[in-house]
Amino acid sequence: MYAVGDDIDAAELSGVRTKRVLISVYVVAGLICALAGWALIGRIGSVSPTAGQFANIESITAVVIGGISLFGGRGSIMGMIFGALIVGVFTLGLGIIGTNPQWTYLLIGVLIILAVAVDQWIRKVAT
Repeated sequence: MYAVGDDIDAAELSGVRTKRVLISVYVVAGLICALAGWALIGRIGSVSPTAGQFANIESITAVVIGGISLFGGRGSIMGMIFGALIVGVFTLGLGIIGTNPQWTYLLIGVLIILAVAVDQWIRKVAT
């Protein structure tokens, strides 16, 4: 997966079956989404297409803060878990102090921008 995420052409030239990897990643992601929808039905009794639409922003922020590169090829499961904990505590803390949800998502957007800037800085320093 790292090779396909980093450079699909190089992965294909090195013998990785890129189409198989992509299809398996999409199948696993679809199954995880189905399980999340099933859990949401159990939690609130119904699901609409817009349910959890801001969870996508929070999950992207969590993985970027956890060290997974938006450009592929780098990351770890433990980093993603720590990033999810940071974003969860941040969101929960803003909710506890009574912050307006629009401000919460604005601050999460600022976190994304900061995390991508740090990621770009690390990529530039590493090369």
